Amino acid sequence: MRTLVILNPAAGGQTHAERLRRRLERLIDGDFVSTFEAGEAVSLSSEAARAGYDSVIAVGGDGTVREVATGLHLGGGAPRLGIVPAGTGNDLAFSLGLPTDIDQAAAVATGERTVAMDLVRASRPGGSEKPRFLANAAVAGFGGRIGDGMSPTFRRRLRPIAYPLAALGQIQDLRTYAVRLEVDGQAIDTRALMVVMANGEYAGGRIRFAPGASTRDGQLDLVIIHAVSAAKLATLIPRVLSGRHAGHSGVSLYRATSVRIQSETDMWINLDGDTWQSGPALFEVVPAALRVVVP
Repeated sequence: MRTLVILNPAAGGQTHAERLRRRLERLIDGDFVSTFEAGEAVSLSSEAARAGYDSVIAVGGDGTVREVATGLHLGGGAPRLGIVPAGTGNDLAFSLGLPTDIDQAAAVATGERTVAMDLVRASRPGGSEKPRFLANAAVAGFGGRIGDGMSPTFRRRLRPIAYPLAALGQIQDLRTYAVRLEVDGQAIDTRALMVVMANGEYAGGRIRFAPGASTRDGQLDLVIIHAVSAAKLATLIPRVLSGRHAGHSGVSLYRATSVRIQSETDMWINLDGDTWQSGPALFEVVPAALRVVVP
C-alpha cells in the first residue's frame, strides 16, 4: 500500500517534531513530508490523491486533519484518510474513537478497517470566495476566535484542557448575538451566545457538544446555546462541559443537511479550531466524502 504521511510540526505547540517523525518512520512504511505554512497540507494531500497514493495519514490536530481531508476530497477522495492525533484538542479523533497513544494511533492508521465520513462545506453567501471544508465542527460566537490567543507553550503544557481553560479565560468577554438561522430552509430567530455546527460529537477540546452526532449519517448536528440569565448560565456551563446539556432550556438541538447563519452583529466563526471569518455563512453536508481508518 502506497502511503503518504503529512506531519504538522507545529501541532499542539510541540517542540520535538523531528523526534516524533523519527518515531513514526519506525512504525509506518511510507513517504514523509512536513508542512510549514497554513494550507500546505491541502495541496500535498490533493496531489497525493492524484498521484495514486492509497492512504494519506495526517499527523497533527483538527486543523491539520481538516486540511488533509479537504485536499483528499478536492483530489477525488480515493485515498484512505488515516489520523495520528498530535494536536491540542484532537476532537475528531476523539469522536472517531481513535487512541491518543502515538504508537497505537499509528497502528490504527495503517490498519484495514475504514468507514465512510461526511465532510461539511462552508461558504460565504454570494460565492465571493472558494468554499472551505471541515471535518469536525464549526463554532460561531463565543469561542469563534478561541485559538487566536493560545500560545504554543499554552497548547503544549495544557492539552487536552487548553481549549476549556482558554474559554473560561474569555468569560468576561461573553456577549449575546441576535441570530437568524435557516435550518434546511426553516427560519429560527433567537439571541445566542454560541452556535455549533457539528459533524462529530466533540468540539472545543473534547467537550461533547453534540451528543449522538455521527460523522457518517449525512447530517449536521446544530447546537444553539441561547442567551440566558446569569443564574441559568451558572447551571448551563457545567452541563455543557460534561456533555449533559441536552434538555436544558438554554439549549436547542437540531439535525439538518444545511444551516445558514447570520447575525445582527457579525459573529466570528472557526472551522475545526482555526479562525475563519466573521459574517454570514452557509454550511452543507457532503455525505460519505471520504473513507477514514478507524479501530
